[in-house]
Amino acid sequence: MTRTLILCALGLSPILVPLAHADDVSHAEHTRLSEEMRKLAQRNAWTAVEAQYEKLMELEAKGEVLTYQENKLGAEAARSIGDMSGCRTRLLKAAKIEGKPEVVSWLAEIDQQYGPVKITFDPDYTGERSLVPTVPPFAPDQRAAIAWVATYVADHNFEGILPAGEYTVSGVTITVAVGGAPAVAAIAPAATDKRHLFHFAYAGPRIDAGAAVLFSGEPESGGSLQPGAFGGPGARVGLGLEIGASEHFGVIAQVGYHDLFGAPTVEGTRKDGVEIPTNQVHMGYGWLAASLRFDDFWVAAGPIWSIGAGTVTGVAADCRKSLDCTDPATGHAAYSDAAGAEYEVLTGTLMAGGGAASVSYAFADIGSLRGAISVEGGAQTDLSRLYPWGQVAFTIAPSAEGGKKK
Repeated sequence: MTRTLILCALGLSPILVPLAHADDVSHAEHTRLSEEMRKLAQRNAWTAVEAQYEKLMELEAKGEVLTYQENKLGAEAARSIGDMSGCRTRLLKAAKIEGKPEVVSWLAEIDQQYGPVKITFDPDYTGERSLVPTVPPFAPDQRAAIAWVATYVADHNFEGILPAGEYTVSGVTITVAVGGAPAVAAIAPAATDKRHLFHFAYAGPRIDAGAAVLFSGEPESGGSLQPGAFGGPGARVGLGLEIGASEHFGVIAQVGYHDLFGAPTVEGTRKDGVEIPTNQVHMGYGWLAASLRFDDFWVAAGPIWSIGAGTVTGVAADCRKSLDCTDPATGHAAYSDAAGAEYEVLTGTLMAGGGAASVSYAFADIGSLRGAISVEGGAQTDLSRLYPWGQVAFTIAPSAEGGKKK
């Protein structure tokens, strides 16, 4: 039996010794802080006393027991800086240890002059966080208490006590009463911050990039010298902004670049031996669209305007047939035979307006953005011919989830 007890004691000793050592360290620190706090109080250095008491509370959380005198000095320090809620809490702790008349009467005096209050600010509130008494009190400690709470609520919610009276908290009026229910000031954006009456559900860049095709039909030439039908593949890139008025509805504003590199209408070389160039179109565009979102499925449509330049071989079909197209430079017929019209290289500008639409499927998260595959298309006209086009693109757009409140 004895041997078993000895073995148990030896087995526990590695655990018990460090615990005892930790207790000794905490107790020694407790003694040091208490003595330091007493000396600082004798010099009326109450801000320093408050700092020492806060360290004592950390030791209290580890198991140290604070004395009546330490809690009383802590209450005096809290009163000196205006923290009357902390002062009352510490007085209650001191009274529970030893109910001396000086502490009991002090508590009664506070309860006859102060009342409970609770001040909370909505996380979305961005206005001024203020506390102003309607009629400031005369007592210096009450003025200090109001100033301390006014500073505290600039960054925190508050639940404690204030001198009885009427206050304005960020535009909301409350009345603090002695011995009554807590006065509550709940500051919400809808009531106090006009900037939060509306906010965008989401906002961010809208990028579309991919391969595209562009076509042009025959013009309604009316005898003027114009290129014939052409078309071909190219690239199309758009960059802009998408803003959501709600989770499901938004607006897209985008500018971009679209090109075409297509085979000429007639391949080979001209009679003079010059190689026929490839048809080319380079243009910029602007697109304004309404956007509808249904989870990962997006649809957008709206007007589009383009301006650019192109080089095309071969004049319009009716001009090649009749040979009566007028050359703007001379005012005479442009060609004497069909071959001349067929191999003519025309360069000019293009301005066209119309509509464009896209259908997208979002499949990837990219930070606060979403990646999607889009099929886009549209048609534009310069009042002479139609320019239909299509594109398969990778799209990056803002996530509607990023605009939701957390």
